[in-house]
Amino acid sequence: MPTREEAKAQRREDIVNAAMRLMYTRGDSGFSMRALADAAGVSIATPYNLFGSKQAIMLAVLDTGMALYEQRLGKLQADELEIFFEAVSLATELYAEAPKFHQAVLFSAYGDGGRDYRAVFGDPRFLFWKALVERARNAGFLEIDVDPSALALALSQQFFICILEWAYGEIGLAELEQRVHYTFALLLHGAATSSGSRRLKPRIKLLQKNLTDRWSVSDPRKSVAASQ
Repeated sequence: MPTREEAKAQRREDIVNAAMRLMYTRGDSGFSMRALADAAGVSIATPYNLFGSKQAIMLAVLDTGMALYEQRLGKLQADELEIFFEAVSLATELYAEAPKFHQAVLFSAYGDGGRDYRAVFGDPRFLFWKALVERARNAGFLEIDVDPSALALALSQQFFICILEWAYGEIGLAELEQRVHYTFALLLHGAATSSGSRRLKPRIKLLQKNLTDRWSVSDPRKSVAASQ
């Protein structure tokens, strides 16, 4: 017989899973809370009692997706420096598998109504990048005096900006991946030891060339700047 807390946790999981199924089916998050309750097999009051709002449910969907993402990333073979770039590439692969679903989650969690502001340092996405920074520092790729929180915050914010640009149709996934790789390489290089720097410099040059080549034919901002 499950305890009260176990039953409560199970209902929360059922609601999050139901929200994910509805978004995969619909391609958006326009379902009602009643439809969500029906899909989860709970009363209409339960999602409100357990989460408070639909936006909070979308944030829980994001957190669930983050846990699954970390599981997949853990299966990849990459050292403590390369893992930053593998993490970005894996994320773009997942977005490509179900773009409408991921866009729907992002719009619901961060769009209409504003973000449900939780403490940044409790955010699973921030803590994920902080752990990677700590591992890279301990492996000797980053200087020992690098503050993991400060660097992790910069990395996560830059990634999030590019994700939103993709979600709003401003860039494609290939450009998202290149932009974040380039930004990450620059940020990490600024905190790198000599061994880390030797690894990052060639990557920075290659990514810069790739982005410059892309923008020379596709970015209207470059055309405007060249004509001034």
